[in-house]
Amino acid sequence: MQAENGVEKSAEKRLNLSYNPAMPSTPKPYRLIEHTADLGMECRGNDPADLFTKAARSFFDLMIQGPKNHFPEERFISVEAPDQEALLVAWLSELLYLFEIGPLVLGQFTIQSLTPTSLQALARGEVFNSRRHRIKLAVKAVTYHQLRIWEHKGIWKARVFFDL
Repeated sequence: MQAENGVEKSAEKRLNLSYNPAMPSTPKPYRLIEHTADLGMECRGNDPADLFTKAARSFFDLMIQGPKNHFPEERFISVEAPDQEALLVAWLSELLYLFEIGPLVLGQFTIQSLTPTSLQALARGEVFNSRRHRIKLAVKAVTYHQLRIWEHKGIWKARVFFDL
C-alpha cells in the first residue's frame, strides 16, 4: 500500500519511522522497501552526484529523527570501488562508520569529485546529541542485496538494502 510521496505505509508503521520535515526535499527523494530482516531504499536524483547526495541525506533521515541543519563538524570522505553500485555501498558504509564512531549526524554533503569508481566529498554535521536527536533505525550494514543504480528518462535512481 502506497502512502504520499511513495513511502510504503506498512514499512513506515512497522519501523515507527516518520519523515523528518527538516530534510528539505519535497517529495521525499526515496521510498522504503520491506525485506526480511532488512530494509531497502530507492532514491532518485537529477544526475549521479545528486543521487549520491540524496542517498546520503535519505540514509540519515532513515536513521535519525531530529534536525540535521547544524554543521560545526566537517569530514572529507574519499572512497573507491570497482563499479558505481559498489561505490554507493562504500559511500553509505563510510557514512555509517562516521555515525558509529563519532557519533556524527551528517546532514550536508558536497560531492567534489565523482567517477564510476571513486568519490570525494565533504560531509558536514554535528555530534549526536540526545536532546536534539533520536535514533529511529539501527542500521548494522549497507548490503549488496538487490543493489542497483540506473538512469530512466533523465532521472538517476538507486536501490540499496540495509541490514537491521
